[in-house]
Amino acid sequence: MQRAPGAGTALATPPALAADPLVAAVTETAVRVLRPETERTAGSGVPRTHLDALAACGAYGLIGYEPGAASGLTARQVTREVHEVLAAVDPSTWFVWTQHVPLAKALLKASGPAGAALREEWLPALASGERRATAGFAFLRHPRPPVTARRVAGGWRLDGRVPWVTGWGLADTLFVGAVTEADEVVLALADCAPDRGLTAVAGAPLWAMGGTHTAAVELRDVHVPDARVLGREPRADWIRAYDEENADAQPAVFGQLRATADHLLHESAYEELGLRLARRTAALRAEAYALRDEAPPGGFAEARLALRAASLDLAVRSAAVCVAVAGGRAIQYGHAAGRLSREAQFHLIQAQTTPLRTETARLMLGDV
Repeated sequence: MQRAPGAGTALATPPALAADPLVAAVTETAVRVLRPETERTAGSGVPRTHLDALAACGAYGLIGYEPGAASGLTARQVTREVHEVLAAVDPSTWFVWTQHVPLAKALLKASGPAGAALREEWLPALASGERRATAGFAFLRHPRPPVTARRVAGGWRLDGRVPWVTGWGLADTLFVGAVTEADEVVLALADCAPDRGLTAVAGAPLWAMGGTHTAAVELRDVHVPDARVLGREPRADWIRAYDEENADAQPAVFGQLRATADHLLHESAYEELGLRLARRTAALRAEAYALRDEAPPGGFAEARLALRAASLDLAVRSAAVCVAVAGGRAIQYGHAAGRLSREAQFHLIQAQTTPLRTETARLMLGDV
């Protein structure tokens, strides 16, 4: 029988969470369908059948999911567990799957007639996995964003290059950001169909998370009608909100740590080290999640950033231990220790912000 990530350690799924129908279904799919293919997926790419399996078990319906009142669980607890489990078992599939989340969140917050119409059109299809989305907007934080929006009659014209689009070729729509001449952010839906002005361009291969179908995508005079616009605001306001949303330790990193602890447990000489890592991770996770749940909007920013940096530091160091334990085998593609190390490094840059970069560097080189 396949074991759930962290089973038998301090990172085991608590019984109440394990009994939640969505958590149970996602975990079963993760260990039965995704885990046997993890190394192949990391090398060859996430197959569409993996996303179909996640749709079938209800994983795409996580946004808006409410656990039964009798369970005593919150939606946030279920959300964290699902992300942890998927990131632990198959990080490549997790990252492609999670690309739909920004659009789903934006649809839930959308206001006005256009927002309501988009929500009615897209949210049920996203929640079922019938239609799939990806996203490209983190670059809006850069001093000179590479995608621009020009106002035209009835909508906008988008031009430029989105540096990173994950799940390209598997998504139906791109939730994309662009910047106007007035330094405003426009967030809109652009059709991924080949004849709609979006084109993937060749780039250097990724040495981490290379199975995520990530590509640079050119937008060439792409027309987006007003009915496909989900947001418009000053870029400074958008950056502040982005930094705030990404100040917290990420469940996917704790999923990575669950996988690392499990890996050490299977090395007979290092079982105790795996158990110690699980206990350290569980304590850090409890502290990070409790602070996030207690913090008012924008509150405890420094403490939250410190905990996120601490989780990243622990993930990188523990994955390095896996490489040291494995020895020369770890540098061969297809070996789990090498993959875990590359994935831990990936988390250093995923949803990175300037405050996080500073805090992470300070922590990792604090004794230099």
